[in-house]
Amino acid sequence: MSNQTTPKPKNFKKKVVRGGIFLTLRKLVASALSLVSILVIARVLGPEQYGIVAIAAGTFYFFKWISHLGLGIYLVRQTQVSEHQAEDVLAFYTTVGFAFCGLIWLSAPIFGWWTGREEVMLAFRCLPLAVWFDSLSSVSIAMMERDLRFDEVGLIETVSQVTNYLVAIPWVLVYASFWGPVAGIIVQFLVQLCLARYRYPVRWRLRWRRQTLKPALRYGLTYSGSDLILSLRALTIPMIVSRLAGIEAAGLIGISIRFAEQLAMLRIVIRRMAISVMSKLLDSHQQVRRTISEGMVYQVLLVSPVCALFSCLSMWLVPLIFGERWIPSAQVFPLVAFSIIIATVFDLHVGTLYAAGKNRKVAQFNAVYIGVLWAGCVLLIPRLGIWGYGLAEVSSLPSYWLLHQFLSKLFGSPDYRPGIAFILATLPALFLGVVLPIVPSLLLFFVCYGGLLVFYPRGREIVQKLWITWQGRSSPV
Repeated sequence: MSNQTTPKPKNFKKKVVRGGIFLTLRKLVASALSLVSILVIARVLGPEQYGIVAIAAGTFYFFKWISHLGLGIYLVRQTQVSEHQAEDVLAFYTTVGFAFCGLIWLSAPIFGWWTGREEVMLAFRCLPLAVWFDSLSSVSIAMMERDLRFDEVGLIETVSQVTNYLVAIPWVLVYASFWGPVAGIIVQFLVQLCLARYRYPVRWRLRWRRQTLKPALRYGLTYSGSDLILSLRALTIPMIVSRLAGIEAAGLIGISIRFAEQLAMLRIVIRRMAISVMSKLLDSHQQVRRTISEGMVYQVLLVSPVCALFSCLSMWLVPLIFGERWIPSAQVFPLVAFSIIIATVFDLHVGTLYAAGKNRKVAQFNAVYIGVLWAGCVLLIPRLGIWGYGLAEVSSLPSYWLLHQFLSKLFGSPDYRPGIAFILATLPALFLGVVLPIVPSLLLFFVCYGGLLVFYPRGREIVQKLWITWQGRSSPV
């Protein structure tokens, strides 16, 4: 039996820090490899064929997220979970999950018709198998996460992602075809399944107990309902951008989002650990507020400077590395990056609300956010093209006020002032970096951050504390 008792403070802190370090290293390695993959695949395929990849991958990740039905989170959140409960969830994924993937396979012609490209249908028809592999592996991964074995999870995901690139990049170089990334995704999740089951074996069977699955599905469907709404964001490029602006625009926006997500990759470390960690702090409202107040600043520091620096260099780097055809993706990058920076401020809000069982509150926010984003896309993309997508991203940001309201009613308001200060220092270089020549834009970057550290003592203290924390390998939270 795997029990989730409240750990001793030192042991808990050690596990969290160790897991955080390994997840950080995993993200650094994965990001470096992903950037190499982007460079090769995007440059060889060009915007149009890369658009096919972006559409197929977007629909794949949508179905990947919703196929879990929140059962993995249920395993993580429960105070006590027996091996039989994990086996029941695995049996459910094995049978019902396989049938669900069959339905996904049958839906492939719809995506081909909607986008007007047969290649989208062909690529998408190969990906349900990877969706099934991911569902099966999620049981072992959830059981490791509930024990705070993030180091092992990080290693599994790193190795599996490496195999993706080992398949995709040579295929693209030899055949210059979108089939390389598709094959890479299938291999990645097959390897993830094998490694996860090796590190945490769960007995395989085909029958599950109704008394176990009923409460798991009740909780999981509530969670996945809110997750499903947010997962619709992955369909923005396949279903809206490709329809309104074409396959090439889908490729340009897809690569811009990929740039921003890779530069913001370290936020995933805190977001990944949020539910597991915050669920152990809920008894103290003061500790929850302090953790969120400090955590959001570290999130901003991990994301905003690198995004601003990339913006300053993008109009030189992108045409040099990817080619002139990709310049529009660099021009729209600041709008996409700004949206991600604001989202990082609220990552811990979402994790805390999930940990507190307020899944419906998160669902309400997700519905408002996606509704505003899609409405903005429908209104702006036909008139402004890819700029319309960027402005739609920005127009959806006021919806984050709902998360603040929900969290404040439960635990009180966290302190946003340090995070806002660092965001304000980021904006000039982020938005003017794509307009100014490279030297003035870099000068602006250093002046803004230097001025913040000189004239804002609290910001200087935060950076010093983060540096000391990193050197001492101790937790800032």
